[in-house]
Amino acid sequence: MTNRHIMISNNIYPPFMAGGAELIVAYLAEELARRGNRVTVVSTCGPQMEPYPVEHKNGVEILRFFPKNLYWHWERTAVPGYKKALWHLRDAWNTDTGKRFRTILGSHKPDILHTHLIDGLSPILWRRAQQAGVGVVHTAHDYHIICPRSVMLTRDMKICNNPKLPCQIYRHWHLNTTKDVDLFCSPSQFLIDKHIESGLLATRTQVVRNGIPLPAPQPKVRQPGAPCRFLFPARHTVEKGCLVLIEAIKRLPADLNAEFMIAGKGVLEDKFKEAAAADPRIRILGFISGPQKEEAFRAADCILVPSLWYENAPVVIVEAAAYGLGVIGSDIGAIPEFVRHEKTGLLFEPGNPDSLAAAITRIVREGTPLLERFAQEGQALVAMSSVEKMADAYQQEYERVIADRQKKAA
Repeated sequence: MTNRHIMISNNIYPPFMAGGAELIVAYLAEELARRGNRVTVVSTCGPQMEPYPVEHKNGVEILRFFPKNLYWHWERTAVPGYKKALWHLRDAWNTDTGKRFRTILGSHKPDILHTHLIDGLSPILWRRAQQAGVGVVHTAHDYHIICPRSVMLTRDMKICNNPKLPCQIYRHWHLNTTKDVDLFCSPSQFLIDKHIESGLLATRTQVVRNGIPLPAPQPKVRQPGAPCRFLFPARHTVEKGCLVLIEAIKRLPADLNAEFMIAGKGVLEDKFKEAAAADPRIRILGFISGPQKEEAFRAADCILVPSLWYENAPVVIVEAAAYGLGVIGSDIGAIPEFVRHEKTGLLFEPGNPDSLAAAITRIVREGTPLLERFAQEGQALVAMSSVEKMADAYQQEYERVIADRQKKAA
């Protein structure tokens, strides 16, 4: 395949991290570079960090700048609501980003622009690329194009089916900007369908699954009489289903031979600590990464994904399959695309602690035969979720976008 100059843009890039999207972007960039492509990443930094030095890491050139706004997107946690509204207004078409990005395009002359999370950079990137004759691929990892909060939840954490007027205006504007996108991708069909239903204007859509570095296969040995271990590795926030999980554990039989390993951090940490004080089956691991994370996954039998929001493509489900684990997941969003009920895990009614408790109880009582079936069936998901497969798929799409544009220009 022809080597290309691929420009990738995401609102933040490692070592700055907010979630799984940044890792996926880094895995893709580095794999494309490893294959001989020239890869330039355009991302952001805080105003106090400018001028940010050009970085080179694992073959990838990294450019960062601060798009002039009220604050840096990565530091938005404690910002009051009115300030966030003004920030979104400027971000909707940030002319400072447009000016600086035009200069980058002029000096680098990429063959393709592949954007990911653009809130904090602005959709003006797409227009500037089109003006420079560069094809645009966009991968959506969440719903920020159609929801200012990115999760399509109301303030009381319910699915938002009737957005208020400011949100409707926000959605209409951002969907209108997608006319500058040649190819709109996502790791799930569900997220693509939600955008199409809302009025997506991109020329074409395509599902491209996320790829992650996969652990070496290791046979799972379950000791007779050992408790069935459930791992919850997620942010401790309402939309991740933390309170549903706590309620479900309370409803389990007292003699159920299970253990719950709670990993992560967030605003609901104290709720888990209170639950652990009342039930010795709950063990708090805190935030885990690297060897600690690997140890937790190898110790677990099953992963819990009790989300309340429209999850797109939780990387943890692929990780679970790679470690030979089953999954109990909410029947919501794209989770059913990754958790096949009765095949690779069990789905339960979102937000229903009784339904979750029943699924947990069933796995404990049926034990090894059920879990071994989940592990075997999960290998198909693992096979399609490598970094190499992801890079293969995107390179094919880049070539198609470039070819389609050349045909139109002829």
